[in-house]
Amino acid sequence: MKKYFGTDGIRGIPKETLSQELISSICASVEILIDPKSVAIISDTRESSDEILNWISLGFSENVKIYNHGILPSGSMPIILKKFDYDLGIIISASHNPANYNGIKLIQKNGSKLDDDIEIQIENRLNSLKLPTKGSEIINLSDGHDEYLRYLQEITDINFDNFEIIIDAANGAAFSVIKELLDSKNAKYRIINDTPNGLNINDNCGATSPENLQNEIKNREIGASFDGDADRLIMVDEEGTIVNGDLILTLLAKYFSELNNLKNNIVVSTVMSNYGFKQAMQKFDFDLIETPVGDKYVAESMNKYDASLGGEQSGHIIIADLLPVGDGLITLIMVLKALEHFGMTLCDFKNENLYEYPQKLTNIELTNKLNDEEIEYINQIALDMSINKDLDGRYLIRNSGTEPLLRVLVEAKSAEAMQDFSDELLTKINKYLN
Repeated sequence: MKKYFGTDGIRGIPKETLSQELISSICASVEILIDPKSVAIISDTRESSDEILNWISLGFSENVKIYNHGILPSGSMPIILKKFDYDLGIIISASHNPANYNGIKLIQKNGSKLDDDIEIQIENRLNSLKLPTKGSEIINLSDGHDEYLRYLQEITDINFDNFEIIIDAANGAAFSVIKELLDSKNAKYRIINDTPNGLNINDNCGATSPENLQNEIKNREIGASFDGDADRLIMVDEEGTIVNGDLILTLLAKYFSELNNLKNNIVVSTVMSNYGFKQAMQKFDFDLIETPVGDKYVAESMNKYDASLGGEQSGHIIIADLLPVGDGLITLIMVLKALEHFGMTLCDFKNENLYEYPQKLTNIELTNKLNDEEIEYINQIALDMSINKDLDGRYLIRNSGTEPLLRVLVEAKSAEAMQDFSDELLTKINKYLN
């Protein structure tokens, strides 16, 4: 059982729930276990990132060189590792979390996130190690930015005359490189939330607040919003409707299938995917494989079943032929290529191919993460309700892997049935918790 690593690295509030001792000790343990001689670093725009970089350098010994490539989307890390042959990558980011949070994600030499068993081994060594007397040297570079931009440009063979785009950069890691990419392709676009100040990342903007982009859409633009480290993409279609990862996966699965690029006819998603998405996969005769929540589990399952496409409703989309991890910018490029291929708008594609069951996700704040027995009890409450109400839909109750939250998802065929079930279930859960 892991104590510090969640579904996406280690996160917390620096100097409160995330300490220098923990970050430095994790790095010292990594050096013993993995023995990297070179470590690539990228970060998002949080003001605490420089401090965490220093904590990292204090954990590695002088035998390790740290190459800091600055602010970049997390999807750039596999490209940087491959190009410059670094032994390990560390992303300083708390992804979609508020600006006061930060953390680290450890990336293997092959570009994938660390396996659970390696993370457990890293944690098991923490109590029996000493930090080095002399830390590692930090070398600041811009080569990673240039290489990542070059990669994006190479795969962006799109006629942008067909699109008018608005980008919400979330005041995060994509704020600069997305403009450079679109400018280099003479795209027609507008961009908002592209002035990070260290404190405004994800602040009522980006993929976690897509209604912000909804309010900005005009003249049948297509909207794209990233989160803090730009590994996820949430869109807004030409009619102002929010488009999540389920529709993006449906579009890309159909596109790749027509190009004979959907390996083994498999699509991987998580248990959070809408029931309507599952029906669409059946309609197109795609084999759907479901995983626990977390893009690392999607990636592991894709590797196990040799799948080329997988993702989450939250907008993490992995296209294995391009990268072993999700990247919001690459996902956007592929969405535009698919729409160009079909000659359709995003809203028209959805109307023809995907009916989403009305869905509500509620986050209940917790003091402490619920244990298995408590989760099981709450699930029994929901099961009894679903039988009594003959629910045409589903519910999903789970601890968040990144925050002290209980996530309660309810779906039903009608909005009224969904809301009724959700309201009653939340009332009973809160009564139990209190």
